[in-house]
Amino acid sequence: MNLKSTLSKTRKRLFYLDNLRSFALLTGLVFHVAIVYAAEIKYPLRNEQRSEIFDVFGEWVHVFRMPLFFFLSGYFTEAIFRTKTLKEFLKMRIFRIFIPTLIGILLFAPMQSYISLLQAGTKISYFDFYFRIFLNYNIRPSHLWFLYFLILFTMLHLLTRKITLPLALLLNNEPDQKSFIQEFKTIIVFTFISFIGTCIINFYFLKDESWFAIEPVNFIYNFTFFLCGSFLISKETFFLEPQSDRFWIWIPFALLSFWGFYEISRIDPFWSYFGYTGNWRRILHIFSKCAAGWLMIRLLIGLFQKFFDFKNNWTEYMRTASLPIYLLHHPVSLLAGYFVVHSSLGLAEKFILHLLSVFGITFVIYHFLIRPFYWTNLILGNQIQAKKNT
Repeated sequence: MNLKSTLSKTRKRLFYLDNLRSFALLTGLVFHVAIVYAAEIKYPLRNEQRSEIFDVFGEWVHVFRMPLFFFLSGYFTEAIFRTKTLKEFLKMRIFRIFIPTLIGILLFAPMQSYISLLQAGTKISYFDFYFRIFLNYNIRPSHLWFLYFLILFTMLHLLTRKITLPLALLLNNEPDQKSFIQEFKTIIVFTFISFIGTCIINFYFLKDESWFAIEPVNFIYNFTFFLCGSFLISKETFFLEPQSDRFWIWIPFALLSFWGFYEISRIDPFWSYFGYTGNWRRILHIFSKCAAGWLMIRLLIGLFQKFFDFKNNWTEYMRTASLPIYLLHHPVSLLAGYFVVHSSLGLAEKFILHLLSVFGITFVIYHFLIRPFYWTNLILGNQIQAKKNT
């Protein structure tokens, strides 16, 4: 317990990581609006007129956003586990992740399936759909697959950490090694962990194969980011706390890898089987996807460390609002989008109206109906105990 207390007291809060997580949250709201108007990205709600610009944006956000969340979750999961007893740790995870996931699936996930039925021309009320279809063995996590996976990742990590954590030796620093070289080495190691894991699982499973709402390819791919995050305890300077402020060095690497990923993904569709357009194309596809993810994460960490390493009322608001807003925004986006796409507006006007509606409605609901009340904060996993109204 003394060691745990020491670790807890000496670990400083990295405000730029809080702000980076808030940024990723906000890009998620934009992402779920943009893909409605994307030419190729498949989504339950689609506008009749579409543009590839939204595909490029959607793929760019998708290549780093969820990997970033899982990477940070892996780091903080291991960090918290080392400062708590097992009972304390499990209690925190139950209130922070499990309960919000359960509540979120029951309250916020059904909208995606309902909108899909409406788009297909099915005439049914939401309540009939909810009780007769959704609750009748048709429950899906929808946008909450992230939290569902996080629960499974946490359980898997607790069971395997004594086996996996020794792999952190791959990151051992060499005497007098320059920080840039160490960071580059870390990115190479992390990229190959993600690349090898994803290649192996994709060789045996198609991307969209699923059991109990678990897609093996997506599961292993994202778990590699979670796993790598857990390696950085006491090694934060290798990646999370860069010693060099020359973050701009990573811009050409990140953009080039994303461009390569985007171009090859148009030739080698990821939904196809391994080797569908040639083994070498799938290998290059997966490698460029993993490299782009890690390079974008490193670039964003450096950018936020340089310019957004601070705390104020707004950043604290966003930090504590992140999970409730994530839970809430998706059904708002689908419902608002359903009315917007059936309007007579042009493509740009629809996108702007849709985006403003999602931000406005989501934040109004959170600020006035969730944030002031203890129980709504509790069941939606808010990080702080909300003050009761007086």
